[in-house]
Amino acid sequence: MELRTLAETILDTPTLEARFTFPEGGLAALTDEHPGEPRPWREPARPDHLQIAPKKERKPLPSPRALHDPVMRVRCLHTFANHELMALELMAWGILAYPDAPSAFRRGLAWLVFEEQEHLRLYIERIEQLGERFGALPLNDHFWRLAPLLETPAQWVCAMNLTFEQANLDHAPVFGAHFREAGDEESAALMDRITQDEIKHVGFGVRWLRHFSQDQTASFENFTENLTSYNSATRARGEQINEKARLEAGLDQAFIDKLSAL
Repeated sequence: MELRTLAETILDTPTLEARFTFPEGGLAALTDEHPGEPRPWREPARPDHLQIAPKKERKPLPSPRALHDPVMRVRCLHTFANHELMALELMAWGILAYPDAPSAFRRGLAWLVFEEQEHLRLYIERIEQLGERFGALPLNDHFWRLAPLLETPAQWVCAMNLTFEQANLDHAPVFGAHFREAGDEESAALMDRITQDEIKHVGFGVRWLRHFSQDQTASFENFTENLTSYNSATRARGEQINEKARLEAGLDQAFIDKLSAL
C-alpha cells in the first residue's frame, strides 16, 4: 500500500472503521513511490454520528477534580477519544500535505497514525465498558483549527508533537492520578499508557525539528519560530511540568526551563 493511499482512505472514507486502516504487513508493507501533489487541508469525511457539533452544544473538558462523578469520567474519556481521532486525521493529512518531505519523515507519520489508531481503539473500548458509545456526546474541532496554518513539516511537528502531545506529558499523568483516586484503575492505566507513548511522539518531534532547523539541540527558539497564532508556546505545557518525561523525549534542560518560565 502506498502511503498516500493509506492517508486518503483514512481521510476520505466516511466511516469510523476506515480510521483504523493499516496494511496487514505493518510499516514494512507501505511504499512511498508516488507521493503526489501537496493536498491543502479540508475537513475529513466522517459518519453522521462523528460530525462536529455546533458550539452551543459542546461540553468543556471536565476538571480532573470532577472525576469522582461517573458522568464526568465518561465525558473526559470521550473528549480524549476525540483528540485522538483528530490527531490521527491530522497525521494522515501530513502525509498528503508534504509530499516533498523526506520519506523517513513521511513513514514516521504513518507510524504515528498506527499509534493513534491504537489509542483511539483503547478509548472507545473503555467508553463502551462504561456504558456509552463514542460519538454519543458532542464533538469539537479543536485540533482541526490550526491545520490551514501548517505550511511546513517543521510547523507540523511543532504543532502536533511539540505543542499538543508535549502538553499531554503534563495533562495525562494528572488525569490519571484523579482517575485512580476515583477508583477507576482501568482509565488510570490507560492514561499511564498514553503518557509513555507521548514521550515517543514528542521524541519524534524533537528529532525532526533538529533536522528541519539544522539545529542539533532542537532549541526553544526554533520551536517558537515554527509556532502559529493558534498554538502558542503556553499550549505546550500544563500546570505541572513533567520534566522527567521531557528529558526522556530528548528535550534539553534549557528548553524545559524556558517553557517552565512561561
